[in-house]
Amino acid sequence: MVKFSPMSSDSDRRLRAEHRRRTAILSRATLGGIEPDPVPISGPNAVSLVERLTLESWAAAGRSLPQYARWQIPVSFVPRQPK
Repeated sequence: MVKFSPMSSDSDRRLRAEHRRRTAILSRATLGGIEPDPVPISGPNAVSLVERLTLESWAAAGRSLPQYARWQIPVSFVPRQPK
């Protein structure tokens, strides 16, 4: 096993990156089918769940909720390409 110091120079980082490239192991797996949700929810309950999970996620990340108006939401809508 190769040991590296915690304080690194650019050359140390390049050496670690090269070591990872040489020793990385990629594994293939087959995903199972989609299982039906045993307790599906919809409507107001679903919206409430999304709100709660969103608040918990931002809190777990230690970040405050974004403060922007709905029209300023940082997204772009890309039309789906025909198949």
